[in-house]
Formats: sequence, C-alpha cells, structure tokens
Amino acid sequence: MRKRFVCVLGVVLMLAARGRADTTVSDGSPDTFSTAVDDTVAAGGGTILVTTPILITGGVDETFEAVSNVVVSGGNTNSLFIVQGASLTLSNFTLINGRATNGGAISVAADGSLTVTSCTFSNNIAQGADGLSSGTNSAVGGGQVTAGEAAFGGAIFNLGAASIFNCQFLTNRAVGGNGGDSGTGRNEGAGGNGGSATGGGIYNLGMLLLVNSTFAGNLAAGGNGGAGNPSGTIGSGGIAGSGAGAGLFSADPNEPAVILNCTFSDNIAQGGVSGDGGVSSAGMGRAGRTGSGAFGGGVDNAGLMAATNCTFFKNIASGGTGGNGGNGGGRGGAGGNGGRASGGGLYNAGSVSVVNCTFAQGGVIGGTNGTGGSGIVSGSDGRRGGRYGGNIANVAKKRKGSLFLMNSIVAASLAGGGGYGRVADGGFNISADKSIAFKRGSGSKSKVNPRIGDLGDNGGPTETIPLMTNSPAVDVLDPSIAPDTDQRGVTRPQTVFASLSDIGAYELDVNSAKILSQPQSASVIKGSNVTFSVTAAGAAPLYYQWFFNGAPLDTFTNSSLTITNVQSTNAGNFLVVVGNSFNSVTSRVAVLTVTNIVTSAPTIITEPASQNVVVGGTATFSITAAGTAPLFYQWVFQVSSVVFTNITGATNSTFSITNAQTAQQGNYAVTVTNSFGSTNSTTAALYVTNSTGGGITPP
Repeated sequence: MRKRFVCVLGVVLMLAARGRADTTVSDGSPDTFSTAVDDTVAAGGGTILVTTPILITGGVDETFEAVSNVVVSGGNTNSLFIVQGASLTLSNFTLINGRATNGGAISVAADGSLTVTSCTFSNNIAQGADGLSSGTNSAVGGGQVTAGEAAFGGAIFNLGAASIFNCQFLTNRAVGGNGGDSGTGRNEGAGGNGGSATGGGIYNLGMLLLVNSTFAGNLAAGGNGGAGNPSGTIGSGGIAGSGAGAGLFSADPNEPAVILNCTFSDNIAQGGVSGDGGVSSAGMGRAGRTGSGAFGGGVDNAGLMAATNCTFFKNIASGGTGGNGGNGGGRGGAGGNGGRASGGGLYNAGSVSVVNCTFAQGGVIGGTNGTGGSGIVSGSDGRRGGRYGGNIANVAKKRKGSLFLMNSIVAASLAGGGGYGRVADGGFNISADKSIAFKRGSGSKSKVNPRIGDLGDNGGPTETIPLMTNSPAVDVLDPSIAPDTDQRGVTRPQTVFASLSDIGAYELDVNSAKILSQPQSASVIKGSNVTFSVTAAGAAPLYYQWFFNGAPLDTFTNSSLTITNVQSTNAGNFLVVVGNSFNSVTSRVAVLTVTNIVTSAPTIITEPASQNVVVGGTATFSITAAGTAPLFYQWVFQVSSVVFTNITGATNSTFSITNAQTAQQGNYAVTVTNSFGSTNSTTAALYVTNSTGGGITPP
C-alpha cells in the first residue's frame, strides 16, 4: 500500500509564508495527483483541476490525505477518480464539478474498494446523453430515433465496496437523457423514450457503509420523452424516464447497505415529461403518454438495507407530467396520466430494517395530467398521478421483501399520507396519521402528534430533529432495545421522567440548548418590515446572538430580530446562535431577499363596458388594472342608488354571466384592492332582451 500525506506540522509552519495554489492534473496519474495534493496543502489550500480521471488500478492501494480547503474539480467535463482492481482512500477533500454517465465524481468497479472520510461532494453530475433525433428525411421511417441514456450516481457509482464516514453530499445530480425527436418525413415516427436517473448522490450495487453523513439538495431527474413526427401522419412522443433515489439508491441483493447516523434532507426525485399523442392515418388523435414515476426522494432501496439513527426531512418524490392527447380531425386523443410518486423519504422494493429513525415533512406529488386533444369529439383529460407515502412507502411483495419499522417516528408529511404499504411492526413506533397499520399490543401508536421540532444543528456531525419535552416519544423504550447512542452520539438513555430511552433518532436532554423552530427565509419589498424568530428550549437562561453575513449583530440578542424600513443593504444571510451553560447550537440560515420595486395603489386602465345579450345568452365584463401585485378583485351588483352587494365567487379581472335572465339586468362594477389601497370602477349596464327584440330598460 502506498500512503500519500503531508506532515501536518510542516503544513502549519508553511501556511504563513505561502498563499493558495491552483494546479492542473491532466495525465490521470496517481503520482502526479499526489504531488499536486502535497503542493496544494503546503500552500494553504487551492483547487486541483483534473482534466483526465485519476485511474486507480493494478492492485495498488492509494491513500490521499488533505485539508478541508483542498478542492478537486472535474471542470464539469469529466469524473475525478475511476477505481478498478484496487482501493482508494480519500480524506478531507472537497470534490466538485465532476461529470460522467456513471459516477460524476467517483466510479468504483466490482473489484474496486473506496474509503472516504470527512469529504464534501458538491455539484457533481451523472448525465445521460440525449437520444439521437432523426432530422428531416423524406423516406418512410427515415432517420434513426434513439432513447435518452440512463444516468447512475451523481457523486458515486459503486459496484464494489464503499465505506463513507463524516461526509456531505450536497446538490449532486443524476439526470437522464432526453429522448430523440422524430423528424419530418418519418411516417408515424415516434419520439425516443427518456433515460432514467438513479442515485442523485450515490448509486450502489455493491457493499456500502454510510456513517455520520449528510445528503442534502440532491436530485434524480428522468429525461423527457422525445417529440413524435410533427407533420403528415403524426407519431406519438416518447415515454419519459423515471427518477429514483435522489439521495441514495441501493440494490445489492446479497449484502445489506448499512446506514448509521445519517441525515437525508431536501432531496428530490423527479419523473420526466412524457410526449404528446400523435395522429393516426385515419385522422384520430392518439393518447398522450403517461408521465414517468418518481421513487424515493431520500432513499430508494431495491436490495438489502439497514438504517439506524437516521433522519429524513423534506424529501420529495414528484411524478412526471403526462403528454397531451393528439389533435384529430374526428376524435381527439386522451391526455396522458401524470406519473406516480412514491416514498418521499424512503421507498422500498426490497428488504429494509429501520430502527430509531425520524421521518418528517416528506412529500409525494403526483404528476400533472395531459389535456385531451381537440377534434369533433374532444379527447378526455388524463388523471393526475397517484401519490403513495409522503414519508415512507413499501411496495415489496410478501415473502420477497419487507419494511421493518421499530422505535421510529413517522411525523406529518407535506403531501400524501405519512406511509404506504405493508409495514412489519417491530414495536414502539409513532405515526402522525392512520396511514400505517400497526400490530395491537406492539407499543406502536397511530394518529398521535409526535411533538418534534425542525431540522437543525443540535450537536453531532449531522443535523437532527429535536423532541419537545412533552413529546410522546420521550422515555418510552427499555434501553436494551435501543441503540447505545442517538444520531448525535449522545448516550441513551437521558433521563427526563424515567430511565428509559426515546423513540426516534434524537435522545432528549432537557438541559442542553436546542432549536425547536428555525428562522425562515423571507422576501420583502423595500421599505417594509421583516422579523426573523426562533423557538428554543433548554436549561435557563438561554442566550441569543444573531449574525448577518457571518458578522455578529451586537444589539440583537433576543429570540427574534426585527428590521424596520428594509433596504437593499439588509439583503443577505441571517442566523442565530442559541446557548446556555451546557452547550450552544447554531440555527439554519434564513435568507432575506429585498425587492426594489415602486409600490402603488391600484389604478384602472380599462373600465368595464356595458353588455346587451338575449335571454339565455352569456355576458362577460372585464377590466384592466395596474398597481403593486397581488391585485384582488370583487365584482358587485347595484341594488339601489347607493347600495352595492358583493357577487359570490366573482373575484377575477373578468366576470361572466351565463344563461342570462331579465332578473339579472342592472348595473355592475368591480372593486380592485392591494396592500396599498383600493379603487372602484365605473358601472357597466347589463341589458337582457328577448329573442324578438323587445328590450327592457334597466333601472
């Protein structure tokens, strides 16, 4: 084994004398990369641009150790490392802007091994190539249309063995290629299908160990379906690709992926947009394609997996949009259904064991349906995609897989029920709704508010969700059936009411400072006021210190911060540190955006015009107004010379009366309001006449 590192003492002695250094490694050689690392560390940090992936092969074990301000970049053109028949160990690097089809930053072959410690993976992408379009060709079927390429592992693609400790996976992406378009002349030529995207952070088909790591803001987005032949006999568009496992996708059927003390937050699995329906040779519109599915915003497991002391927060699975129906001379095609969305936090099609984990505010969003095509008979609209399990979803068939849940919290979801599918109840779970069926006598509870806080820094290597003192998860478990520590490394149990451990990934210590409600980002108009606030708990007294763009705000030392008469100079990042005699914690960053627009009350540009319709006809009044958005409208009917009454539901800039009758004739007007004032339109008269021309004069 060759171990490459720089003496820490030597680095410290050299930092004062040298500045940051940037260098390029273009030959893919581990030796050249080692020299670049040594030079960059000695210079106090810098960026190493890798223009050819570093190839780790030939049975050699390579170890590279750096400091956190050493950045390795692929320049958005190539991956950083390829490991084949050898092992690679990395420590204290930031790995960015890698790009490949499989493994944007690192690809590990079946005979390779990877160990990563204290590294950050950011903005790496696995990008599938777009399919070939046929172009213009007068021949029938002229030109070849191909599907978009699938993409696997935005940061890491692993077929071998990977061990990852104290790492962060931030804003990495797996993006499937779009299907090729069918060009003019391809008789009924269909568009190519979109490529799937699997594993926005990590794609694993080998052995995987994840410890104390964070997956945040990663994306797995399927490619769109290509367009069908746009002229003559129109071919249908292609089917979009699915998005799965935005944080992690794992599918090894033999070795369980082991996940300990990790957090998955704000990751999104997104299905692609499917193509529109075509038109048959008989002139009938074809149905739009169904949108593709999205599975596992946080984690998608299709193999064996064990997750302990993990937190899942605001992960989303969003189905793809269905294609519109084709427009036919006779009958329009039906709109395609939206794609299904399953398992915002965790989607399981294999076997997974979940112990002392916390799931909160996950969401599943069914894909938007396509609209029906036009024709003598219009096609029907498709159906919005189904949604299944905002926090967890299990689709594994009995005897072939299961989702085992024990000592865990499934809190309220943002969209869709908390859970979906059969859950093997290991006991002492809490579900905020009735979407999960628990066994009687297991100690598990449904439709119970777990009383938890927001995700934040509560100590330890990863963000966690704290328990409130009155949470039903506090002091429930015999310590023998709970892990020895919580996700942060805090010893279990921490006695609050009894010497029992807590349900979920967080063990409550009533003395330590903790943030229950985080400050929220805000967008305000210049000259208005804004308030940031935080809710904290812990042994009194609690101390607060607000920061703006990293600098302390000396006069802001309370739980809330208010800025009056906001100006552009106030825009930026705000956070607060909360502490007491036991510890201190830092809030999440709240971003203040200041919009520099001129505010104004509404003014009417175009007044409503009087209408004259026959009995049974339709009258439409409309108005054009200006002023600071949003503008609100309320149409009124004049019942006397000075009295107007509101018309229920008439709250848009246009107002229509269908099947008009003589009782509805009279004077109409509209009031327009916003945050800065209101104004009334002039009245417009409605005259209703019978079909023979006998007019009636309104009052």
